[in-house]
Parts: sequence; C-alpha cells; structure tokens
Amino acid sequence: MSVDELRAGLARIAATVVPDEDPYGRLVRHARRRRRRRFAGFGAAVAALLAAALAGPAAFSAAGLDGRRDDGRRDDVGHGHPVDSPWSWRLINSPTRGSLAGDQAFLSELTGLARRENDRLLMGAELSTVRVLWADDSAGFRQVVLAYHSDTSAALVSLQNRAGASPEDMLQGGATTNVRPDPFAVLDMSYGQSDDQRRWLLGLAPAGCAVSHARSGQLADRVHRRWEPAPGGDHLLVKQSQARGWWRVECDGQLREAGPVGPGLFVRETRWAGKDDPPDARPNPTPTADWRAARGADTAYRKLVDGSGLPNSAPPVLRWAGKVDDRDAVLVGPLGNGPLVLQVGSGEVGLLALAGPGGARPGTPTVEEFTPEPFPLLATGTTIELEILAGRTHDLAAIRVPALVDGHAALTDRLLVVPRPAAARVEAVADGQVRATAVVRDGAALLTLPLGAEVTLRALDGDGKVMASGALREPARGERVFNEALTWAW
Repeated sequence: MSVDELRAGLARIAATVVPDEDPYGRLVRHARRRRRRRFAGFGAAVAALLAAALAGPAAFSAAGLDGRRDDGRRDDVGHGHPVDSPWSWRLINSPTRGSLAGDQAFLSELTGLARRENDRLLMGAELSTVRVLWADDSAGFRQVVLAYHSDTSAALVSLQNRAGASPEDMLQGGATTNVRPDPFAVLDMSYGQSDDQRRWLLGLAPAGCAVSHARSGQLADRVHRRWEPAPGGDHLLVKQSQARGWWRVECDGQLREAGPVGPGLFVRETRWAGKDDPPDARPNPTPTADWRAARGADTAYRKLVDGSGLPNSAPPVLRWAGKVDDRDAVLVGPLGNGPLVLQVGSGEVGLLALAGPGGARPGTPTVEEFTPEPFPLLATGTTIELEILAGRTHDLAAIRVPALVDGHAALTDRLLVVPRPAAARVEAVADGQVRATAVVRDGAALLTLPLGAEVTLRALDGDGKVMASGALREPARGERVFNEALTWAW
C-alpha cells in the first residue's frame, strides 16, 4: 500500500468524526470505575482535572454519602498532604477572592460551620484550621474553595451549589475533597446535571502573583504566544469549553509556572470520537498497525493541538505506521511544517511523555495509580524546518520515542525520523561529524541521540545524495509539549 493510499485511508476515517459533547467525561467515569483508592490527591497543578480524576481526590454529593464503619468511625477520612513549600503556605494564607470576598457574614458563618463539621466533608480533625480561599457567584452558581490545615499538612475542598446558597447548603451540595494544595491550584468548579451542567476551571495562585492567559499560539521556529493578564490578577476563572491555550503564573518578578489550561495533560483520551467503531471487515488504513492505534493517534493529535491553542486548519494525515518495541505505532501530523503526535500501542487512554527519564515533576501520576492494564504511550514533536534543496522541499518528521520508565511515560534517546519516499538513510551531523546514522526501514529510521542534541538531520538517497536537511530543535531537559517548554519552578 502506498503512502498516498495510507493518507486517503486516514482521511476516510476522519470523515466520520462528530463533536463530542463531553470529551473527558467518559474517560473520567471509566477511570473512576477502575480506581480503588479515593484520596491520593491531584497530580500536578497543570491540567490537574483529569490527573485528579485518575489520582484520586474524592468527589461526591455530601448529602448522600455515608462512610462510617460499624464502630461509628469513618474509614475514608482525608488527612491532607504534607506541605513543605512556602508557596503553598502563601496560597493557603491568601485572603479570600471572588465576588463574595466582601461578604463577611457569609464567610464567617461558612468558616465556623466548616470547622465544626469537617467530618461531613471527610476531612480529618487534625486539620483544625479552616480558611476560605475563594467564594464566588459570577459563574451563575455559588463556588467555594476551603483550605483545611494543621502546622504541617493541608488540603483543599471545593464546594458548589446554586447561586445564593447558604453556608449550610454549601456543605450539603457537591464537593471535591482532600485536594493537594499546589501553589497554583487548578480546580474543577462544575454544577448541575449532566444535560445542563455548567463547567468552569479555576486557577488560583498565591495572592500578589500575576496570572496571564494566551488562548492561541503560532508555531514557527518555536511557539509564539501573546499573553493577556487575567482580569482577577492572581486568579482566573474560565469556562471549560474555552479552556484552550496556555496560562502562566509570575510571582515576585519570576516565572513560576506555564503550561496548557485544559485538563488531561498527563493522560490523553485516545478512544475514537467517531460515530461508531468499524466492523472487522472494514479495510485497515494502516497495513502495519492496528486501526485503533491510527484512530487513537488522530484523536490525541486533535485534542492536543486544540488544547494548546495551535492552528489546526490543516487536518492531520498518517505520516507513518509500523512497530516500535513490538507494539503498533502510528505517527500523525500535517504535511509540511507542523505539530506531530506519535502513539505507541492501543487503548482508550494514553500516557503522554513530557520529559526524559527522571524528569517527571513531583506528584505526576504513574500508570499503576489508575490502571493495571498497559496504556498506549504518546509523544509530541514538530516537523524539522528544512533547507530547500534542488528547488524542492522534502520535509522530515522527527519525534522522540516514548517508553515506560518507573511507571511514568518518558521521552527516550531514540529519535524516530520519517523522511519522504526514496530516502535510504538518515544521519545526524554536528561540527562536520556524523553523530548517528540509521537505515530507513519500512519508511522510518531510528537514531540514538541524547535529548537536546544540537544536530542537523539529513535524509540521503541510495547514492548518498542529500535529499533534505534541517536542524533538530528541542529542549535539552524539562517537560515540553510540541517542543514548547513547560515551567514548574515553585
């Protein structure tokens, strides 16, 4: 099967895509059914919604919960999380923000009630101090964020109920409890039934910090963004349907955090969002990989590109399909310059590799925390910017191969390079020396290069003539999405 036929096959698949009313709801429900522990806390603040669903703060309607043992003691009380960051303490000690910040009667009654009845919210008695960090009615319903803490540990609790609800009503409404107090806390503030649910994201930074938001970005030699200050200064409330692009947090003149606004950074839904799955008799668009891997890579690409706020006018095509580590692997992206997504393996949820081995930030969920089954691994990259040779442009798709290391998806020193047809060999050159070379087999070459290697990639034909040449640009360390560096410097 030719490359053009492969692209046409993926295009036929893409034609069945329909908008997903709740692209993460199905995944969250699926993960919760598999989850056994209820109080493991959020992953990292960036995209903490989906990480939280998998890593485990308890979400419930307080009025309908009964977790008591026969001896009258609760067996599911949360005891918070150790706090050793001065920035987390600065968040916990921040004044109340939100449209109800000046309603002292409401705040005083709520604080007293939350302190006396912490058991109702499944918070341990040792977390004896309660502060209201957020109280707001501006989204059309009442939202509250509480901080429970002792001298050494703390946890956040978010409450939602109808606009104008009393403190007693707030404790009877929906709640998410025992959330880890990351310095930049990202919380799901949703209210209503599934058919009429209002869903918002709240990003809450320590008082005095500056939060900004870039809804879109342009990918050239790197991603360029235009930042807009958050109206609230040190916090931002945004509809989940508009949760795309990046936000960043600056404190005392230093950039502390930057990353995608939307949920699901560490894990990514890869289940096809089309009308239905094809019957076994439907032709497989990838002769060397299962159709689920091709569909999953296409789905992950669309969600990652859209969530990052990058232009997605050019639909992705199948750039390559084959085997990596004896697993089905598929690379998708636009023809020419643009973002790339590689999926290794099949499944409904993929683990996204953000950094090299050992580079995962504290609190990043591991695969063992939410499923015993093997997940597909995902990696992002960008097409190599190329020189034009002999009047023709031959692009190179180059992307790091992800692997599972200590339970985390990690970027490895293996670089998958997919040249245009007729290339026989790929090499990496630096300072006039060939640093790595590999034969093109089944349409791709696999080079061994350290992360951040400053080399020029060249594709050569069977006679050794250079067909395409371009510099490899990627961060040497740290987390990245489409080679845009994430920041976590608390």
